[in-house]
Amino acid sequence: MPIDIIMPQMGESVVEGTILRWLVHEGDRVEKEQPVVEISTDKIDTEVPSPVTGIIKKIIYPEGKTLPVQTVIAQIEAVEAKEAVSGIVSADVPTPTLEPAKKVETVKAVTETEKIEEAEKRYSPLVRRLAKEYNINLEEVKGSGEGGRVTKKDIMDYVASKPGISAPPPAEAEKKVLERKTLIPLSPKRKITADRMVQSKRTAAHVTTVFEVDMTKIVRYRELNKDSMKREGIHLTYLPFITLATVRALKEHPILNASWTDEGIVQKNYINIGIAVSLEDGLIVPVIKDADKKDLLQIAKNIQDIAARARDKKLNLEDVQGGTFTITNYGLNGSLFGTPVILQPQVAILGVGAVVKRPVVTDDAIAIRSMMYLSLSFDHRVMDGAHADAFLHKVKDILEGWEGSVYEKKMSNPPTGYGGVW
Repeated sequence: MPIDIIMPQMGESVVEGTILRWLVHEGDRVEKEQPVVEISTDKIDTEVPSPVTGIIKKIIYPEGKTLPVQTVIAQIEAVEAKEAVSGIVSADVPTPTLEPAKKVETVKAVTETEKIEEAEKRYSPLVRRLAKEYNINLEEVKGSGEGGRVTKKDIMDYVASKPGISAPPPAEAEKKVLERKTLIPLSPKRKITADRMVQSKRTAAHVTTVFEVDMTKIVRYRELNKDSMKREGIHLTYLPFITLATVRALKEHPILNASWTDEGIVQKNYINIGIAVSLEDGLIVPVIKDADKKDLLQIAKNIQDIAARARDKKLNLEDVQGGTFTITNYGLNGSLFGTPVILQPQVAILGVGAVVKRPVVTDDAIAIRSMMYLSLSFDHRVMDGAHADAFLHKVKDILEGWEGSVYEKKMSNPPTGYGGVW
């Protein structure tokens, strides 16, 4: 009875995946846990391992095909180890008559061939391709997979640990030039992202509200403490402050920490904040779990960690699952404000604009202040504008009235340079 290989569920909100590349052909023998196909979703790219040792009986869908999760994409005929050995031993193979010396040479040749083949079986086509691109001797890479098998993660960890190894130049996108027009083929990640954005706009009743926030107190606090934080290994940006303020506001306005279903609104009693990270080939949203239980320092460390691992392609599947609310910081690129698209099945997303100095009226006088726009896109099916504005007003109040002693963990021996506030 053939065993099905299915398109796996790679996250709570993931409903489909794309077959990037088959690593095997029909009729190939594969070992249990050997990667057989590379797939891509809007969450993560990964390899799907074989569930058993056996023979690939049928590959149902070709490369480039996008399919719903749980779809059967191939079938494998299981082969028990004992059966395989028995079949080899009992095979009716004629034994040629050879002189003793030649027999020894034949056995030796077969042994060397088997050693080479066995070594090749330990590495998937993806691993061999990466090793070739980075000019790596795979025998030097310690495998963390089953039976010591070298995985993609092992290769990238090895590259990261060797400063002398430089990344290969990116392959130039295939382009078809027609007169004065250029056709750029869609990458699987770009196509999936496009489909998700269109799906979100069709699903949720998007509305965006914008608040202006005076970030002057945050700017001063950051200037006072950024050098001391740097000694702790943290590059202090504005995002941890905004994230912490968002978490506090969500606790008071939990309707934004929810999802829509036909049966009703599912309000989450935990807060997992997704932080959108821009990559060369698209966008990914790693998640800070239980953000409501963390202080400014912990959130700053978490943001720095997930952003670095996202850009190094070292995120695990669990790193991109379980988000309940998302923050996207387009201010990094100088944008003042935007209207971000909600990440389904969430019901709101906060957009962060650039912090810029400009003249504003304060206490009936013109002053130079550090200002920022916050835009909140929300699902009008779940809440009305009054709820969204109340939430955003709370975020604004926290940031404008920032008091580090209120929002940060007290330490018995705080690092010098923090102005006594921790």
